[in-house]
Amino acid sequence: MYTLRHDLDGLRLASPDSPDVWLVFGGRRHRVASPAVYQALFAGADDLVFSEDIPAIMMGPELNDGTCLVRPTGSHAIFLVTGRTPVWKYHIPTFESFTDFGFNESAVIDVPALLMEAVELGGELTSTFDRTRSAQDSIQVPMQASTTEG
Repeated sequence: MYTLRHDLDGLRLASPDSPDVWLVFGGRRHRVASPAVYQALFAGADDLVFSEDIPAIMMGPELNDGTCLVRPTGSHAIFLVTGRTPVWKYHIPTFESFTDFGFNESAVIDVPALLMEAVELGGELTSTFDRTRSAQDSIQVPMQASTTEG
């Protein structure tokens, strides 16, 4: 039985007995197809999480050759763009999610905005940690009503 694991979004998983690396987003595991793709996306291997439970996570499309990080010219927005057809772009909404995923800032490629407009949006890449931070930021502490005498 495969399960969606949104609680793992943003993690890079590896099995102790396999060379495959998987990126989890949208609750699904996405296999990083080659060392070249890994190097085009990530700053290093320091944050790999080793797990025996990878096969139980629902599988998403592979991050194949051509997958890269792009920024439309004149914008601060950064997207993960998948290689090969169908090509999808996934918006990375915050710098916190970008770093939680372990993406490499120096690997971001600037491209004409017109090109990015032609690529279908697949969703947002928000890490579990960033969702947790955002939820904590939105919790409001009730204020006691103050009264003044006088």
